[in-house]
Amino acid sequence: MFCREQAVQLHRDRQRFLDRGATVAFVGNGGALFARTFVEDYHLDEPVLVDPSRATYRALGMGRVTLGSLLSPSTLLASVRAMAAGFFQGKTQGHALQLGGVLAVRPGGEVAFRYLSRFAGDHPPHDQILAKL
Repeated sequence: MFCREQAVQLHRDRQRFLDRGATVAFVGNGGALFARTFVEDYHLDEPVLVDPSRATYRALGMGRVTLGSLLSPSTLLASVRAMAAGFFQGKTQGHALQLGGVLAVRPGGEVAFRYLSRFAGDHPPHDQILAKL
């Protein structure tokens, strides 16, 4: 539910990122078939890369959902927000407990922005990302 929400929101805001010279891409931990379906279901124009081994997530220091964080008020509020916007949990592909984040990398490899989600549904505001581009 949360990855769908974040992908659609970034897709809707893509022109703001393009205006700053950025390219948006997504990395999921499901397989290639899931990525194709994800792109089709949510009408995404952005590249969707896959990393079923989750090596990218580990290298970036992205955590995993814990029982405590799953039942936290923050996650419950994020769930209400996502569902109010029309996003619901569907069939899970990949590792359901993997937390994500946002990484903005400048040409040459310099990290301009790094945000590691602390709980399911924890997404940085787009203005915060754009300010670093």
